[in-house]
Amino acid sequence: PESYAIVRLACLCRVIEPSRGKKIEEAFAELKPEERQALTKYLRMDGLTSKPAFILCESSNFLENCLSNGEVGVLPALKILLKVYVAAEKEFRGSSRAVLTVRLNQLAVFAKDFGGSVTFQDLPFDMIRNKESEATCVPKMWIPVTNQAVLNELADKGKQLAKSLLNGNISDRQFKVAMQKAFPELSYFPVGAEVQRLQTYGAMLSALWLICGQYEAFIRQQVEEEQLSKQSWAWIQEWMKEGVKILNEEAVDATLTFMAIHALGKIPEFRDELAPGFDAQSHDVALSHILRNKPEVVPSFMRLPAKYRNLIIDSLSVDFQFSQFLQAENVPANLEMVKEQMAPHGDEGFAFFCFRIFVQMCGKLGSKSLVGSVFMTEPQFQRFRPGLDALQNLKTNEAGMAYNAFLLLQGSKALSRFASPEHQALARLLCLGSASDHASGDAVRKAFDDLLPADKASLTRWLIADGITNKPGYVLCSAPDLLRNAQANPAVGLTDALTMMVRVQERCDVANSMTLRPPSRKVYVHLNDLASWAQDAGAVMGEFKQARLEVRSEDLGDTRVFSVQVIRPKRSGAAKNQHGSGSGSCACAFLRCLVQLFILMAMLATGMFAAALHCFPEKIPRAAMVEIDKAGVSRHRLMYATAGVSCLMFLLLMLTAAEDDAARLARSAALSGRAAIAGLLGASVVVAAPGRWHAGIHGWSST
Repeated sequence: PESYAIVRLACLCRVIEPSRGKKIEEAFAELKPEERQALTKYLRMDGLTSKPAFILCESSNFLENCLSNGEVGVLPALKILLKVYVAAEKEFRGSSRAVLTVRLNQLAVFAKDFGGSVTFQDLPFDMIRNKESEATCVPKMWIPVTNQAVLNELADKGKQLAKSLLNGNISDRQFKVAMQKAFPELSYFPVGAEVQRLQTYGAMLSALWLICGQYEAFIRQQVEEEQLSKQSWAWIQEWMKEGVKILNEEAVDATLTFMAIHALGKIPEFRDELAPGFDAQSHDVALSHILRNKPEVVPSFMRLPAKYRNLIIDSLSVDFQFSQFLQAENVPANLEMVKEQMAPHGDEGFAFFCFRIFVQMCGKLGSKSLVGSVFMTEPQFQRFRPGLDALQNLKTNEAGMAYNAFLLLQGSKALSRFASPEHQALARLLCLGSASDHASGDAVRKAFDDLLPADKASLTRWLIADGITNKPGYVLCSAPDLLRNAQANPAVGLTDALTMMVRVQERCDVANSMTLRPPSRKVYVHLNDLASWAQDAGAVMGEFKQARLEVRSEDLGDTRVFSVQVIRPKRSGAAKNQHGSGSGSCACAFLRCLVQLFILMAMLATGMFAAALHCFPEKIPRAAMVEIDKAGVSRHRLMYATAGVSCLMFLLLMLTAAEDDAARLARSAALSGRAAIAGLLGASVVVAAPGRWHAGIHGWSST
């Protein structure tokens, strides 16, 4: 029976040379007796006398790739093949089919590209059933490693690579080969995560060029007019030497490890399996969760000293997005969390945190090219450096002070200093609007000045809330996109965008007031839907502000998240838009007329009655005068009171005539009604008998 199994394996491997056939026979003999017996049983199943028989589609490609890949070999391939048979038998248990199909195409591709840093035979996989008689074997790229000998071997490879970097005697090609052997996590990226894989490669190569001091290699793909200057490169090298202090193999190895694993949380399959419940926006926190609870699936991390393992976990737990910080989407509370998390690690921890961010940014455009750092040009570095300085200031300054210093430095391109809370809010708006010169700064300033005083005060309060002394602080995600799209759309403009931000703030305040929880330090507000509406709003002026806003809140631990949803106005062509706008204007005008008519009638009635008392008392019906006298009311007091009410109605008529907004009109109507009631009650007080003066005052105040 075993000879039959060996012959079939040789056929599956498409073996025609005796030497390769000998390898299969030797590998089969190396299996444990129970493994040989089980694999022989499965290979001899024919679907006639022994059922079910399994058709392993692409098994020939799988075995050929294992034979061709020196990092895999025949023996691990046979062990994986046996595991596939066992998993398939378990999946189809109870099936009445004589022949079942298992597809191995994904497994074959994985075997071809496997780097061999860990044991291939430990590869986990899922058997996913597609049809009643068909399943697909889906390999999981992440292979758990608990064998200390394997971890020690990986550690030796990592230290040797770090030593080569410090000696400066390694080329790009040699580095790529060595890092694939030292870091098995580089093979975790599936086909759909190619961008993340290339960004990881870009970050690791950037670390090579920076540590080895290879300036020409770093800038070789940059546009000549924007190349990183030699002065900036000298500053970076000095910072690395005096600030970061990457001078030993252990620190370099930890840096390379961090770069190799930093994007794993962005892989949906990896995150969903090992950290369920974390979304794509929380990829860093998801990875820190995995490193705490299942470090064996990230062997490069697991083999590091405890000091660097803790430092990497704390760096990821902060969930600090540097690009958001540069655009002032973050608030001082974000820096406070960085300071709290990094403080136990001392100056070395801060330096490691900052250098990790810088290297990641250098490799950001790795998906475009791995020939030099395409991203870190001179303009980008000058934009990056103030943020880097702000992070390093956390070692000695409070978070709020460091944040405000960053805002002032960024805003100083258009402004000189904070003169007031409004000035501080304007500085943050300048960062949100990416204003870097006087022209762009003036555009943002003018839009801010054009706001109504109440709206400006509300927006200022929102923008300067820092999450430390004024809670909560608001992280305005996608606010830069909102301002950029609004400015580019002639039908919207920056002023309307800021007005809509005030409306969002009002809804967030209402949502916060309805909860019994104490205010958290920071609240995330996602404005991406509003940013899209700013881009799509039509040419009809005012359409952008006609949209309704709905704010949905969600609490994630001690952080609250608001998602702004835009209910866009319905439209079917410009004519319909104009008609709809006209209808709204007519409705407002009609309401205004009703309010003004009510006030006018009240004014005329009270004024005519006062005039009649003064000029024509004899024309007032005698019965009315008798009732007035019976009540003990002085006719002069009554005349003055009704004349006062008439004047009050005249003032209110002037106020409503100046109103041109439906919302303010409604407030004016309510105010008019309250004022009218107050006026009439006041009149009753004036004409009341002296003995009831105190009671009249008390009743009017209560009403």
